[in-house]
Amino acid sequence: MARGNKSFVGSIVALPTPFRGGIIDEGALAQDIDFHIENGTQGLVVGGSTGEAASINMAERHVLWSRAIESVNGRVPVLLGVGAPSTSATLELAHAAVTEGADGLLAVTPYYTVPDARGQVAHFSALAEAHPDTPILLYNVPGRTGCDMSADTAHELANKYENIVGIKECTRSIPRIQALMGNPNLAVYAGDDLALFDFMRHGAQGAITVTGNVLPAQTAELIGLAAINPNAKRVADLEAILAPVIAALSLGPNPTPVKAALEMARAYPGELRLPLLTAEPALRDRIRAAIAAHVELQTV
Repeated sequence: MARGNKSFVGSIVALPTPFRGGIIDEGALAQDIDFHIENGTQGLVVGGSTGEAASINMAERHVLWSRAIESVNGRVPVLLGVGAPSTSATLELAHAAVTEGADGLLAVTPYYTVPDARGQVAHFSALAEAHPDTPILLYNVPGRTGCDMSADTAHELANKYENIVGIKECTRSIPRIQALMGNPNLAVYAGDDLALFDFMRHGAQGAITVTGNVLPAQTAELIGLAAINPNAKRVADLEAILAPVIAALSLGPNPTPVKAALEMARAYPGELRLPLLTAEPALRDRIRAAIAAHVELQTV
């Protein structure tokens, strides 16, 4: 287990941000948080990619973060997303997140600027040194950022800084997953649900999951059981339940599919911000079919 990281385990759900009429729906956020805690979710990410962070301004981040932390009230750890293209902007976000009371920071590799390995080390070193008492999870999602962090760079940072405790890895490469494992200073979390089963079989500490929004109890059970015995029959049963849902939620730009699913499942506000649009009818039909066996759907 990574240093200082005993609280970040199991099913950590990346929450979408509920909007109604263009404004953050604080009531829906609080209800969503209660739903997750009641259904076994073990941690939450607020203001990450699934939360449409790139479309939220600083004032809205304060509203989102403070309301989420107030609603959680210490029941599960909360990671706040602090990714930005520049180091200075990342540090500004991190300062605000720590001030709000984040249990940890989820920091994506700088998108658009796309630094090389030396620049990545310098960037995350600045963040780690600015907040030495706050756990930091690296976040590697090259499909969104164009900036890929190698396993060697992740290990270098985790070995250098006690507060860099893990990585959310959003690639599906088995060699990459294997290369990240085995360092007691670096916890590894599945960041792409399409590779969730592979990560857990190779020893991941947990997952930062989108599917957990829709089926939180099943997702948490699968991750917990797979960490103990990935070959158990119940793990295979849960894989069979989750696989079609994971596939359906991967058919459009995140969080378009998951917001459609939540709107169907529990009348969650399905509104998104441009340039994202709500799911088209054909995609909604695919999502509805995938979740109907497990969720009593609303009429939407």
